[in-house]
Amino acid sequence: MSKICPYCKALKFNGETMGMCCASGKVKLPLLAAPPEPLKTFLTGTTSESKRFLSKIRQYNSCFQMTSFGAQIENPDQFMSTFKVKGQIYHKAGSLLPFSGENHKFLQLYFISDRNSELNICCEISPNVERTIVSQLQHLFHENNNLVRLFKTAIDLMPNDTHKIVISADKTPPGQHVRRYNAPTIDEVAIVMVGDQFLPRDIILHKRNAQLLRIAETHRCYDALQFPIIFWDGADGYHFNIKLMNPATNKEMNKKCSAMHYYSYRLMIRQDEENYILKCRELFHQFVVDMYAKIESERLLYIRLIQTKLRSEQYIHLRDAVINDGNTTNVGRLTILPSSYAGSPRHMHEYAQDAIAYVRLYGRPDLFITFTCNQSWDEILQLLLQGQSAVHRHDITARVLRQKLKSLINYLVKHEVFGSVRCWMYSVEWQKRGLPHAHILIWLHKKFTSNEIDDVISAEIPDKNVDKGLHDIIVKNMIHGPCGALKENSPCMAKGRCTKQYPRLLVPKTITGNDGYPQYRRRSFRVSTTRATTKNRRTNNTFKKYQPTKALQWHATCRKTNNGKPNRGHNLDRVL
Repeated sequence: MSKICPYCKALKFNGETMGMCCASGKVKLPLLAAPPEPLKTFLTGTTSESKRFLSKIRQYNSCFQMTSFGAQIENPDQFMSTFKVKGQIYHKAGSLLPFSGENHKFLQLYFISDRNSELNICCEISPNVERTIVSQLQHLFHENNNLVRLFKTAIDLMPNDTHKIVISADKTPPGQHVRRYNAPTIDEVAIVMVGDQFLPRDIILHKRNAQLLRIAETHRCYDALQFPIIFWDGADGYHFNIKLMNPATNKEMNKKCSAMHYYSYRLMIRQDEENYILKCRELFHQFVVDMYAKIESERLLYIRLIQTKLRSEQYIHLRDAVINDGNTTNVGRLTILPSSYAGSPRHMHEYAQDAIAYVRLYGRPDLFITFTCNQSWDEILQLLLQGQSAVHRHDITARVLRQKLKSLINYLVKHEVFGSVRCWMYSVEWQKRGLPHAHILIWLHKKFTSNEIDDVISAEIPDKNVDKGLHDIIVKNMIHGPCGALKENSPCMAKGRCTKQYPRLLVPKTITGNDGYPQYRRRSFRVSTTRATTKNRRTNNTFKKYQPTKALQWHATCRKTNNGKPNRGHNLDRVL
């Protein structure tokens, strides 16, 4: 990262936009306070104890979180390095104290008078955590978390169960500037009251109550209640009272800061600043997913409130529903998602129509290229913190792939590597192992003939004496397996056979099949390689196809379509 933002000192790549970090100086937030000991050491990953803590950081966070996390979390049988959920995310909070005979849960744990009993319950929540680490975190939160101190002070002011603790969602601390984001105290953001004089987004906690309260995503305590390890002091998160700043005058503007701008600012790497959020590994994954869901909720709310400006009643599908049904009372209140909302049906339909237009005008594509992020890229390794691997920092892998993908498209189109390009398109996806990859379609002015396939695609191990650099890259990254008889429990194995159809037949030249799937040239010779923990003599029939030029520059793969059909059995050609 050689580019430094002049406003917030964020480190960026040359191809990244000016406003992705702080909206070109319009967003200014205070630094997050550095955690005290022992949490500071736990996050470094330098000691054996800190390594064990980081490996189970989500379990330790669940021991102390004050709200429940509601979502459909995907937990596949095999290893998944990403945190993935389906549906809507919601946080809920209960009462401060349980009813007689019930167990303490979430926020109620902090009101157990006996610290040893509280410690026992915390360890029971996640059996794999270490008692000594939980004990140290317990002491830290009781002494430093202002939300815990707030609740403990407020409960003493509640004479009976009819009283409530109300934490304002957007209240500005009295006597302070509106742009300050101090950790909350009892006099600033919480009051004890009787009745219903509160706003819909406020947090209302009862002393004892059987109902669960859903916490609004835009409440300032939303983040701190769910992620006590990240917000160890109970600091405020995003809320509606954060205003944008005029970078020229350094004064507030009337426009409010969006959730996207807020969290983009928080997640950036800055010069001479230590961002402790980026050290939290798996908990960082959960935090990013949770906050992205918050950003999407804010966008959907905005779209729902501007339906009149979108003139949604003019959408043809809504008119058809009224005409065909004949009963307007059954239509209900529909919220139309415009094509500008990424992922909406109209957005996907618009892209599909563009792709169909390309095919209708220019025919089937000539090249189908798979470009996959390599976790060993120098740009990724240089930005990792001590003890981290690429699976811990999806923010880096996504940004690096984005820049390399732009460079690849520019190289193919402007330098005409395969010839003059008519048009192109691509789609970016994420693998289960946590690496993004792009599928690229390219239309050329001059079509490839069957005799030219071997000039573009190679499925053979390069000669070490001719090009040692290319040989080392290909042997390291493009060997399939071991599988079959060498490793029957390989992930690619199903019913005793390799699902990727390896080993392939050895053929002296590329053959174009009648079904459109070519058999690439794989001539018979052997090379000794070491793959995983098994040393084997690999031949070309266990070798994936690649494009030599791009393999050297980007460690990517290229395959040519024949009659517009990519070889679907190899859509996972990748660099590991």
